[in-house]
Amino acid sequence: MERKELLTRFYVNKDYDNLKQILSTSSSKQELDILARIYIEEKNYTTAAEIYNKIGMLYEFGRCQLLCGNIEETAHIWRSLKDDTPAVHWGCSLLEFINLYVINIPTFFQIRAFLEVDLDALLQAKLITYCENIANGAHLFAQNNPESYKFIGRVFVNNKYYELAELFLKKAKDVCYVDPEVHFLLAKCYLSQKDIKRAKDALKTSMEKGYGYYPAKKLLKEITH
Repeated sequence: MERKELLTRFYVNKDYDNLKQILSTSSSKQELDILARIYIEEKNYTTAAEIYNKIGMLYEFGRCQLLCGNIEETAHIWRSLKDDTPAVHWGCSLLEFINLYVINIPTFFQIRAFLEVDLDALLQAKLITYCENIANGAHLFAQNNPESYKFIGRVFVNNKYYELAELFLKKAKDVCYVDPEVHFLLAKCYLSQKDIKRAKDALKTSMEKGYGYYPAKKLLKEITH
């Protein structure tokens, strides 16, 4: 299957059932990677792990083991990797946060690339304790990337943990008041509490700081009518 069609059917059409049938007999590493991602989307982390192990994508294999809750197996896999990549450095640091024994704080770009994606995946996998431990290290992430509070808050908003989200977004507001998205996300928290006034105020601030920030403008219009 041509790459463009493959990516369209996966990302845009989400044609998972048909893709699983088509890709199950593939020998293409690229196609099997997409097959494994489908199983991750379906929360079948064990099958995804088997595919990644088979095609030698060992970082991803370890990540699936983590999503299965097999943290010791993940640590064994990741620490055996000789690849000196941002993903590997991030993964080993993430385990430290989960284990509440942090020695290596990830870099600005590692946090930007991986924190939000992995925290969301762990929430989807219902690994709540892991997520709590990661979120409790927000102040450490923020030493290297002040946007960390926003990243964590955005994950909680997207998963409808609004009370938790508000805690981190208020810290984000203290760090970077001029970020329009922070105020927009806070407005969503206030709306979950049915506090329309505070939501409107937050959206107006978002528009002011973001020069008419469109998502805030759109949401404000929706709750005004």
